[in-house]
Amino acid sequence: MEKKTIENGWSMLMKFGAEENLKKLQKGQLYMKNLQYYVDLEKTTDDEDVGDKYDGQMVLQDVKITMYDYETGAYVAQMDAPIASMNLGYLQCPVFCMFMFDYRNHVEEELTGDIAKVRYQFTEEQLSRLPNFGSHVLLIKDGNEFVERVKNGLLNAGYGYTRDFVQYHDGNILQHMQEVAKDDMRIAFWKRQKYAYQQEYRILAHVQVEDHLCVDIGDLSDITQLVPTSDLLKTYIEVSFKVQLEE
Repeated sequence: MEKKTIENGWSMLMKFGAEENLKKLQKGQLYMKNLQYYVDLEKTTDDEDVGDKYDGQMVLQDVKITMYDYETGAYVAQMDAPIASMNLGYLQCPVFCMFMFDYRNHVEEELTGDIAKVRYQFTEEQLSRLPNFGSHVLLIKDGNEFVERVKNGLLNAGYGYTRDFVQYHDGNILQHMQEVAKDDMRIAFWKRQKYAYQQEYRILAHVQVEDHLCVDIGDLSDITQLVPTSDLLKTYIEVSFKVQLEE
């Protein structure tokens, strides 16, 4: 049996947004903007929370670009680029982004007799920045069932998909470059370290769209709850369970 740890333990998916949009999602309307939308959002509005001008792109730092003569191989010139980005062709792919409340929000645990209690709460940065993502949040109380309905909705509509946690990097991380080199679609699941507070879980549809994709996934009222963001951020979560003590 796999040993239970904080890392592979309890978690909850959450979708922050406008109340009207989340009510549509709760009724089964999965609305997915393409990656280009998030790129343009920061470029045109300076929104560095929802927007990310390097989303879905390979970003390298402190790059030296050297020019050589094609015929002789002789050195011609060199220039430095503090940041260089490469578009790998996925900016038109639509994504659905959620916040994953999990072990990264773990604060403490205690054992009373044979009852263990684990406490989770939002970080100070999340308390400050998550309100920028919308006035309300849809709590997804059964993540496995939610993913199953999204899968069925996308496949029934004729779209393949990839889903995974977003990983965060700071600098030219070898793992980042190797993973993307092996499968360039993985570029949609890496973001800069400054976005780590988002703890993002992302679903990428295997299709290119001009602006967005909308798919019916069926009513979600039985597995979701809509609450104001301000109310949610005042809470902490306590998970308790019985443990077997060693004799």
